[in-house]
This record gives sequence, C-alpha cells and structure tokens, in this order.
Amino acid sequence: MKTRLFTFAALALALAACTNDEENLNDGPVAAVINAEISDAVSTRASGTAWAERDEIGISESRFGYTNVPYRWESGKFTPTGTIIFFQDDDPTTFSAYYPYDADGGTLTATTDATAQQNQPAIDFLYATGATASTHNPEVNFTDDTDAGGTDCSFHHCMSQITLTFKEGSGVDFSTIKPTGYTLSGLVLEGSFDTTTGTAETDANAQTADLTMELDGALTSSVILFPQTKASIGLSVYYNSQPYTATLTVPDGALKAGNNYTYTVTVRNKDLSISSATISDWNPVNGGNVNADL
Repeated sequence: MKTRLFTFAALALALAACTNDEENLNDGPVAAVINAEISDAVSTRASGTAWAERDEIGISESRFGYTNVPYRWESGKFTPTGTIIFFQDDDPTTFSAYYPYDADGGTLTATTDATAQQNQPAIDFLYATGATASTHNPEVNFTDDTDAGGTDCSFHHCMSQITLTFKEGSGVDFSTIKPTGYTLSGLVLEGSFDTTTGTAETDANAQTADLTMELDGALTSSVILFPQTKASIGLSVYYNSQPYTATLTVPDGALKAGNNYTYTVTVRNKDLSISSATISDWNPVNGGNVNADL
C-alpha cells in the first residue's frame, strides 16, 4: 500500500567548541532526526495518512530518560515544542510514539459518543514503536521497511472504524429526499488508550449504548470506536420520517484495531439492503448482504 512520509526533526545541535565533524559526532550530543509515516491508505488524517496543522505526537525512549516529548506539525514538518531529544552516547536506542499528544500520557480515558465523533482526530489513536537510532545514525524512522527486508515501525491505527455508504434503491430518489441519520445499537462507547503500549480497549464496567449520527445531506459516514467483541450491530436508518432497521454482521465476531468495516446500505421502498463488510487498511471489512424492513 502507499504511505506518505513525514519528516520531523529537532534541528538544533549542541556543538562542542571544535571544528572537527567526527569529534562532534563522538563527543557532543546529537539531535534526533525523526521520520514517520502512517501505515494506511486512506485520504484524511483521522482515517489515514495526512497530518493536520498543529497536530502533536508524544515520543519516548528509556535509555536517556525522554518520556512523552511533544513534537508539533507546523508548516509541513514536525518540530519539538520544548524539549529536544539528544543522543548521549554511541549505543543504539529504541523509540516509541503515539498520537494525539496528551501532556500527562499513560492511560487516557475517552468516549466515542456522538459528540466525540464530531472531532474524530481526538479519538483516532495512533501508535508506533521499534524505531532505533544512534549518534552515528540519528534518524529515527517510524516507517514501514518490510519491502526492503526490514520491520514495520510506522504509525498504526489503534481503534476500529465503521463506514456506511447509503445508496438509493427501488422506489427511492435521493435527489428529493435523503436519509437524515442513523443509529448503531449495542456498542460499548467508553474505553481507554495506553500511550506506552498502543493498546485501545473498552471499559470493562461500561454498559452498551446506542450511537446516533446525523447525516446532514451526506451519503457516507464513518465512526471511530474502541475495538470490541461484537458479532452483530443493530442499524436503524432514518428516511422519509421512518426508521428502516437492519443488522450489520461483523466478520470474525469482533471490531478489531486498525480495521475499517465498510458497508453499503441500499435504501429501498420498503426495506434496506446491506452489502457484505469489506476490510480496508485502516483494513476495510465487508460484512454481507442484509435486508431490513420497516
């Protein structure tokens, strides 16, 4: 799959009082240069690969004691907002990073209710790890190098996504009346994200709830959810002042991290037809054909 590469660097170097480049490398601290890509092929940052102005990530490594160091995307590159990461010796060190940055880090609690869906980048948790670098090779590459025989250290989506595309069927004309909204039922909307491990999970004590989304004239809508065990999800689509109901079948009986479960929902005169779910990367998952009646 194609990925977009983003380079963000701590550009300042603490230089010793000398002119020899080799001495600078061996004796003075060298700033890390960090390359990162999101390993997905969807067009928007909340869904895939494009950073937005002032997006922030948190970077950590254990050897030199850098924990949750913020870097900010500004004017087409990531730069440190305060602390600059420096290598202190020649030995390789390993880095991890997550998005979106939180000043406290650790385990973050979140909800994926309708209000949170209005600002999806805030709940589109990403994580990258395994990138190594050293004084003599200061580039920290959060990239997917598997095609070259290396490892995948790129940013990955830690949440699940459901995308519904609405199409008109027999007896229905979207040019005059469009679906106004929909409800997904029986979901766990509360959960947490661990910035140190990249694990997103539901709150074990949370009750299932309904998620109602307005369409506002759109015919495609996506929601971001915590990964969870779920064999099927109830769907109600509101069209011409009537609720049309159906069931979304979830492949493998679970909403998995990094998967985008895409369904085509055909609104017909008396019922709905729902396509199989496909998985894309995010990974689109195709769920099957389902009819729904008024």
